[in-house]
Amino acid sequence: MTLTWIAQRLFIPLFGMVLLALLWLTIVAQDRRAEALNTATFLLELTNYSRLLESHTHSIIRGLDQVVTHMKAEYEDNPTGFDLKAMVARSPILAGLSVQVGIIGSDGFLMISTAPISGRVYLGDREHFTIHQGQDDGRLFVSKPVLGRASGKWSIQLTRRLNKPDGSFAGVMVVSLSPDYITDIYRQIDLGRDAAIVVVGRDGIQRARAAGDDRTPGQSIIDTPYFTKLWDQREGVVEGAIASDGMAHIGAFRQMADFPLAVIVSRPQTAMAEIHAHEHTLFLATGIGGSVLLLAGSALLLMLALRQQSTEANLRQRERELIAARNDLERRNRDMEQFTEVLAHHLQEPVRLQMAFAARLQKMLGLSANDEASKALGHVVNGATRLRALLRDVQLYLAVGMLPPAHSPADSEMVLDSSLVRMNQVLAAAGAEVRRTRLPPAIIDQNRLVDIFCALIENAATHHHPDQAPLIEVSARLDDGMAIFSVSDSGPGIPEEFRERVFRVFERLNPENGKAGTGIGLPLVKKIVEAAGGRVWIESSASGGACVRFALPVRSE
Repeated sequence: MTLTWIAQRLFIPLFGMVLLALLWLTIVAQDRRAEALNTATFLLELTNYSRLLESHTHSIIRGLDQVVTHMKAEYEDNPTGFDLKAMVARSPILAGLSVQVGIIGSDGFLMISTAPISGRVYLGDREHFTIHQGQDDGRLFVSKPVLGRASGKWSIQLTRRLNKPDGSFAGVMVVSLSPDYITDIYRQIDLGRDAAIVVVGRDGIQRARAAGDDRTPGQSIIDTPYFTKLWDQREGVVEGAIASDGMAHIGAFRQMADFPLAVIVSRPQTAMAEIHAHEHTLFLATGIGGSVLLLAGSALLLMLALRQQSTEANLRQRERELIAARNDLERRNRDMEQFTEVLAHHLQEPVRLQMAFAARLQKMLGLSANDEASKALGHVVNGATRLRALLRDVQLYLAVGMLPPAHSPADSEMVLDSSLVRMNQVLAAAGAEVRRTRLPPAIIDQNRLVDIFCALIENAATHHHPDQAPLIEVSARLDDGMAIFSVSDSGPGIPEEFRERVFRVFERLNPENGKAGTGIGLPLVKKIVEAAGGRVWIESSASGGACVRFALPVRSE
């Protein structure tokens, strides 16, 4: 029993226990974080609803106050000619929101009202009348909900004092607002089950309320623990029995600008707990499932540890075999490349002699161009010429894989100039026109970029419509750290199904058309571009011909 044997059997159980502890610590932390996030979201939602209710209520009262102020001015300017019903009819807000509009005289009796009046109605004992008998403070008074003696309905009285020309008391302008107009927003938004909204004054009396089906206003909350907090800050959160259901609620409140009112939007505290209960269950299930998996994993690791040493020994042996096989394969590849290169080099001399002696034989025999023998010798020369070009391209193709990667940018403008000089005879023979734009530098061996341009320009000049001179366009653009070069022609183009095939070595689409070519040009371009860390593809040009694009990096990795 070795020390390693003992360590293997103790380490895995201890490691499993540490992971188990970390798992539960993480789950508890995440559960608390989720609970805090849910609580913050719950309170933020209530706060947003309280702001909505405050804005809604403020806009109603402000709109009615503006109308009351206007009617007060009209009445004070011309009491005898004032037509209350005509003014109310011209005001959509009064017609849509108010229960009634009236004027109480200085003696306390209702003088004019939009509601039907049976006899004389005395309102001199109402708070919204007596509050204005003293000095005029110029403010709108918002009363407690009262049962109207003229309208017979519960309403909030919005009143302003009326003054005589000398400033003395002339009565009160009254607009009666139904609390339901304020709490109607309760039906329009989904606050959740058992939610409540309340509009309360500094006197502790609720001006409007909606809690389920309960719409009864007028209750006092002045004795609640949270009442004073409503007026200590602009907005905040309170807890307590806000609704009449006796349940503990948590609510967001907001004071109303310009008026001595505050709004509260609340939901039961149990609703907040219910929101997190589902996530808490998921966390608990995750912890139990993770614990089972960890225990099973620890047991499995303990079992696998017994096989580890033999497995490692087998792997080391396999690694040695793979390294030996890889070295042998690399040696064979080097030998094959060297043999192919030497073969291509040594075949150049007999091909050259074949061409020279065929031409010499034709001259010695004095054959005319129409003689069969002359034609046969011409085929020999053409075949030798093609074989020589093929050997040259094979050597170039093999040499690409032996080049070290470039780290400095090639001057693409200078490279294109060199390529056009090299291709001058080919271009002149085809009568080709070359158009070019400015080319950015790219990371590639300068000579290899010359080979790319020469191969593509030669293809473009060779493959063209017989009845028109070829037009070759060379351009480039930068895109996401790559220089995208394009060489397009006005030839017949390459069908889409052959655009991958033409990159194979010795592949020619139309070998019987008599046009020169070894079938290595495009494969050579692909090999050079990919060795430089780029890619090459074929599209259709604007004129319907072929457009070969290749992308090269503009910065060294």
